[in-house]
Amino acid sequence: MQKIWLLVAALLAMVAQPAFANEIGRVKNVTSEGVNIIRAGDRIQATSGLQLFEGDIVETTRSGRVGITFIDDTRIAVAPGSRMIISRYSFDRARRTGASEMNVERGKVGVDSGQLSSTGNMRFRAGSSTLGVAGTHFIIEVDA
Repeated sequence: MQKIWLLVAALLAMVAQPAFANEIGRVKNVTSEGVNIIRAGDRIQATSGLQLFEGDIVETTRSGRVGITFIDDTRIAVAPGSRMIISRYSFDRARRTGASEMNVERGKVGVDSGQLSSTGNMRFRAGSSTLGVAGTHFIIEVDA
């Protein structure tokens, strides 16, 4: 009987795990097709309002576009044919502290940085380069 309770507890812990993950942003606008979020190996078609989490990968097809707003008010527009990995993201709204690292593997992203950029801990990797962000608007383009 004890083994059954342990099994049930383990299954509940696995199911509840996503509930403990912290939302870091949301998809705000998206084309009707051609944008996927890859999370823990699962491919999810992006829809407006979809929550994003650390570790998510944003992929667009040749006709897909997506706009994302993060909890620090950073806005990112991901162009067609792009792939961006949200490697690390944390932001404490009360203290206005945190850090982020995003990897643009291919394509183009436009960034309107938010509160996190003022901490000096916002980084974008693009190919062999790393960009530190200090409160600005910019575009990153990486050839595939």
